[in-house]
Parts: sequence; structure tokens; C-alpha cells
Amino acid sequence: MLIEDVVKLIASARVVICDLTGKNANVFYEAGIAHALGQDVILIAQHETDIPFDLRHIRYVKYLNNEEGLKVLAESVGKRLQSLVRK
Repeated sequence: MLIEDVVKLIASARVVICDLTGKNANVFYEAGIAHALGQDVILIAQHETDIPFDLRHIRYVKYLNNEEGLKVLAESVGKRLQSLVRK
């Protein structure tokens, strides 16, 4: 089943990156699975309003969906990945 495959991939990942832009229910579900499994999760979103109230205490990377914004996103996520891998 698809969800079993998703759970296996999340469980085997070193870090899970979840883009909450657009408030996709599947992404929230997958982020919840990752958190429940104790995985490191990097949340990203284009707007603060894409982050539900009860997740806003978790650090997230805000980005603009344009060339410069995606460049900044890549740099920010890269730095966050480096800090998580060093743990």
C-alpha cells in the first residue's frame, strides 16, 4: 500500500523536509508521522499562514517562490541540514 511505503521512507530518512505551503493534508499527516517516529523534520512554507497555529512554535523556513527566494531557501535548508547531520 502507498501509505506503508511512505511510512517506511519516512522511517528510513535521516531528515524529512515538509513544505506546508497550501496546507496539504497529506503533508501534515506525513509531518506528524515523522515527528511521531522521532525523525528530524524541517518545515518550510511560503507564508506564515500556511503553518497551523499549533505548529508555529516549531522553527520553519519561510521562502518566496521565485528565483531569488528559492536560492535563499536552498541555502537555509542546506545550513539546517548541516546542523542536523552534525548532531
